[in-house]
Amino acid sequence: MQTIFVTGAEGFAGSLLTQQLRQSGYQVWAGVRNRARKLAHERQQGQAIVCDVSDAINLARAIASAKPDAVVHLAGFSHPHAASDMPLEAYQSIVTAWANVLDAVRRITPRARVLLVSACDVYGDAGADGRPLTEDTPPQPVSTFGKLKLTAESIAHTFYERYHLNLTIARTFHYTGAGQPESFFFGSIAQRLASWDPAVQGDTLALPDLQCRRDLLHVRDVVSAYERLLQDGKPNEVYNVCSGQAHTCGEIVQMMIQALRTPLQVNEQCPAEGNDEQVPVFLGDNTKIRTELGWSPTQTVEGAVQELIRSYQRRPAAQAVAHESADSAGLPN
Repeated sequence: MQTIFVTGAEGFAGSLLTQQLRQSGYQVWAGVRNRARKLAHERQQGQAIVCDVSDAINLARAIASAKPDAVVHLAGFSHPHAASDMPLEAYQSIVTAWANVLDAVRRITPRARVLLVSACDVYGDAGADGRPLTEDTPPQPVSTFGKLKLTAESIAHTFYERYHLNLTIARTFHYTGAGQPESFFFGSIAQRLASWDPAVQGDTLALPDLQCRRDLLHVRDVVSAYERLLQDGKPNEVYNVCSGQAHTCGEIVQMMIQALRTPLQVNEQCPAEGNDEQVPVFLGDNTKIRTELGWSPTQTVEGAVQELIRSYQRRPAAQAVAHESADSAGLPN
């Protein structure tokens, strides 16, 4: 494997993955959304190509140009609430995009390795009682986002069974770290805290859903898991990318406040009415990826949170740009 094509290369995890793969000696083609971003990426990192994953012809041309030995598909809707608000766009961005990627590989580079990034949202209420979720846990998605990801996974299995593509699926749980966009939950909290003025805003931060528990990783651990899966993930297998530990959202916010060293009280708001897609617990079991591939987290949640806060302290809020990728990192849904 020498040449790797990465869709969603501008996203939070995608940008770090392209950097890591290049450092590992791979030739990386970064799939970006328009020519301006192509030029910007090439000035800063390396070769890029314009790629719209919801456009089958455009995507096929991009893959034909790159001629990759492997494809990592990260692009697409990353926010559960956005998927609920825009179901048609979400379907095109998730389900259609997976089909387009796999069909382009089937027709152009059928021997290429393919890593497809799904999300823990496919499990939905399956782990609502707090039990760890394994890859064999029957999915019970409750959100539009989770249901679409599960549909996309089904399409991937069909491509394997029918065309024998060498594909692997990562079910990624939540994660954070330096530079996470403020469109994500933890990024938005970090942005608020980094610009907090007690004289104007007082000493109390009010947030909803603080008792929700989330399995949270450092983004660099997620990227290292993707590289391991790309190298050695078994065909047609699903792997949880998770820590195996869960924190309440309130605990994570307290970590942010401690990193900021600003005395603030946190109060829980009443959740918005009609939010029937909220899942109380997402706790993953990473036994499969640990035992089969030798991957395990090396970073801490505290370190990820500290890096996130520092990244917002170093830049004005106006510079925080949200990227749309396949990250299931931010909203604690």
